[in-house]
Amino acid sequence: MTPPLSDRSVVLSLQEITEDLSADRDYAPADVDEARALLDALLAAADRSAAALPERPGEQAARALLTELAADPDTAGRAAAVLADPPADEQLGIEAAATSVVVIAGLVTWLQTKITIRVRHRDGDWEFDFRLDKQPVPASVLRRLADTVARVLGSPSDEP
Repeated sequence: MTPPLSDRSVVLSLQEITEDLSADRDYAPADVDEARALLDALLAAADRSAAALPERPGEQAARALLTELAADPDTAGRAAAVLADPPADEQLGIEAAATSVVVIAGLVTWLQTKITIRVRHRDGDWEFDFRLDKQPVPASVLRRLADTVARVLGSPSDEP
């Protein structure tokens, strides 16, 4: 049996999986604010509260996302490869801000394994368009994705 991963190993594993998955994507948020705006837009499009986004997602969210990536058929292979030989790190700690960036980047990257995301900058704000093969994403799919984002971030979904 494999021993549980330390918080640092979880974050490093999540970062490695995210970087691997990002290589296939056309869109990458310019910064954390844009990534958070994207997650807010997804939750709003699924009639979920943007309050599901904590200010700084921590190690619990990183573990939840890593579990999601390992279980999801679209990402399980890449996650298994990283988890079979987790990244080693000699540092004693990790900053909370770094963990939150990794979690948010991981969520955005995971979403892109499910849907296409297009972004437009308009009057200093971001507008996001979520698509499946050039068609708008059905509400049921948006709700399922939003529920996963809320679960990873430790917030219950807002059931209608």
